[in-house]
Amino acid sequence: MEGSSGGDVQFSPDNVSYMKRIFSVGNRKIKGYACLHCSHLELMVEFTDGDRKKYQEFEGPQPDVLERIG
Repeated sequence: MEGSSGGDVQFSPDNVSYMKRIFSVGNRKIKGYACLHCSHLELMVEFTDGDRKKYQEFEGPQPDVLERIG
């Protein structure tokens, strides 16, 4: 998350170059929702369709469900 420029807090993926980070190219907006009753806070990043496609592709064999939760 990046917020040092005085603007809105944004999500910056690790694979973005340093120059793009300086000019906020490739950053994604973050939305925050809070419950006044229980003080629950939820943050959501606005990913693009290209991000979803890219980050849902996995390399190599995938662990089964029990290995993931264990």
